[in-house]
Amino acid sequence: MLPSRLARAAFLHNLHRPSTSPGRLIRFVSQTDGKTHYGLAADEALHEAELLTPGHHPFSAGAAPTGVRQQVARLLSPIAQEDCRGVICIGLNYRDHADEAKMAIPAVPVVFHKPITALSGPNDDLLVPRMSWEKGGLDYEAELVVVIGREASRISEAQALDHVYGYTAGNDFSNRPWQLEKSLGGGQWCFSKSFDSSAPIGPAIVPKETLGGGGDAADLPIRATLNGQTMQDSSTGLMVFGVARLVSFLSRAMTLLPGTLIFTGTPAGVGLGRSPQVAVKENDVLEIEIGGIGKIRNRVVYEK
Repeated sequence: MLPSRLARAAFLHNLHRPSTSPGRLIRFVSQTDGKTHYGLAADEALHEAELLTPGHHPFSAGAAPTGVRQQVARLLSPIAQEDCRGVICIGLNYRDHADEAKMAIPAVPVVFHKPITALSGPNDDLLVPRMSWEKGGLDYEAELVVVIGREASRISEAQALDHVYGYTAGNDFSNRPWQLEKSLGGGQWCFSKSFDSSAPIGPAIVPKETLGGGGDAADLPIRATLNGQTMQDSSTGLMVFGVARLVSFLSRAMTLLPGTLIFTGTPAGVGLGRSPQVAVKENDVLEIEIGGIGKIRNRVVYEK
């Protein structure tokens, strides 16, 4: 939480500053031709976009602006599953979240993965598989998501941001029984967070240059609400390991290809850490908002 009334006022100012500007990458169904396109947002409300050259990976040199503008009928995940090169997640990366989870602050980043099939759009219903919802314990996690735009392998922290295209907002939607219960394998960090629809992101991928502050997204307000009630209210400035440290650390062990997503961890306020604990139910609405990036809003639907 922010420590003073003055800081709180600054938080709200930053949270609600314009969250879109030209150059922000979106993926959408066109109102003009009914097709799916990548484009650069042409207005603050994401109602219009300039198309990128079709048939190219969005972070390749071939994906150039075409000068053609079309109206947006529906926003999709800003990167398609087939263009995503991996979804890497970082656990316990906010001190207050580690405290509420009663876990030690890690000496090095805690890493796990989601499949690309977990990706979902900024306004999509989250269709939760029966294997997940029947156990109960569904939980939200507001997260800043790093988007790699240039291949990174064995790079230093000083080089790291040169390989980052930008950022988007994400929800590391989780199932706590599958994550923690001994009878279910206890410690299933990957499986418990890998169900279909467990990684909604969006609404756009914001180039790092537009966020200011050197492009490291080090002081952005981050918030989660459940059915309109604020549950998480924090700042990316409270991360244990910043963006440059994470990108460099990961690149020392694995090559990060353009289109790789890195979920950077969540602050305090998750349902698991509350007293009494809060579990997400069918028809609940989750909103994740990050200042300068925008908001995703997803309704929870149980797969029959």
